Amino acid sequence: MIVATPLHKVFVGYEDQMPAAFQEQFLATPEREYDVVLEGVMHRVWHRPRWLKPLFVFLGLFGILVPKTGENIPTTLVVAPGYLPDGQPYHEWNRTFAFDPPIKFNTTVVYDAKMDNLADQVGVKRFLHMVWKGQFVPPRTFTLDTVSNAVRIGGRIWYLPTWLWLFLLGRVKFVQTARPDDENVMDVDLRIIHPLFGEVFGYVGTFTAVRHKKSRND
Repeated sequence: MIVATPLHKVFVGYEDQMPAAFQEQFLATPEREYDVVLEGVMHRVWHRPRWLKPLFVFLGLFGILVPKTGENIPTTLVVAPGYLPDGQPYHEWNRTFAFDPPIKFNTTVVYDAKMDNLADQVGVKRFLHMVWKGQFVPPRTFTLDTVSNAVRIGGRIWYLPTWLWLFLLGRVKFVQTARPDDENVMDVDLRIIHPLFGEVFGYVGTFTAVRHKKSRND
């Protein structure tokens, strides 16, 4: 049985079928004796159309997405699990993109009990609460699709009407696939699809799950 991870409902019953890298990343708990870092490269980070660049820069200032574009960008994602004050587990996924200067893009993954789904808390003070449908497709694929979006104000979560969040933020589709020849290596593909402009943001990359000596004082 999976415990102490916000992704438990996605993978319960599949523990023995999960690729090694998925177990390392998604089942990380504070009790582990090691940290997990995904080390790799973003083959491409892109935005379009070009005239929306000022918007991407603005959103980048608030930590909502990566404001720069490029190819073959070395990138790491540190998985830092913990517990909220009410005892619920969370994951910090702390990304560093080796642009010049480097860009950090950090999010908090929680379980949204009201929506019975995953949620990514993004941006300054994690004010944006993005709800996902997470799904494990055996034997090697994990997907995320946008279900809803909300804002966190005064410790409360306010869910936005579908028409509003869809127009403001678009719909995210994410696919992570473990390699059949090496379960520690994964390919990722993320796209944001706007109802008017089509695909406006995305990245593709390849990462390896690596164990590191525990660095936090838990």
